[in-house]
Amino acid sequence: MPEYPGGKKALRTFINTHLRYPADALAAGIEGVVTVAYEVNDSGVVESAKVIKSLSPSCNEEALRLVYMLKYGSAYNHGVRVKSNHRINIYFRLPKSQSVNLQISYTESESKKEEIQSSETKQEYTYTISVKN
Repeated sequence: MPEYPGGKKALRTFINTHLRYPADALAAGIEGVVTVAYEVNDSGVVESAKVIKSLSPSCNEEALRLVYMLKYGSAYNHGVRVKSNHRINIYFRLPKSQSVNLQISYTESESKKEEIQSSETKQEYTYTISVKN
């Protein structure tokens, strides 16, 4: 049977590295699992992949794209050409929102302006607010 070079851990790393979350699914807040069944021929090339468990059309398309990118090692079967069946779950998880620690500070400055026509004094304050992440 052909095996993925590096085993299951390397396979999962490849999927996580190359997964591109579809923009429409990200905007709609769609997350879940797409299950893909596929065949690998004796030279390690993925053939005839199909979605078994669907999530959304764009997520399904991305899952199939990833599966067709996989390259397994060659199998030696004493000259007999054999295809092996595989299944993989591809997880689409929304990125967790990062908590932002806001520090708000302000400075106050006072300026007095005298009006020429009246003897009243106006006070004007300027506030500057800076937000730091």
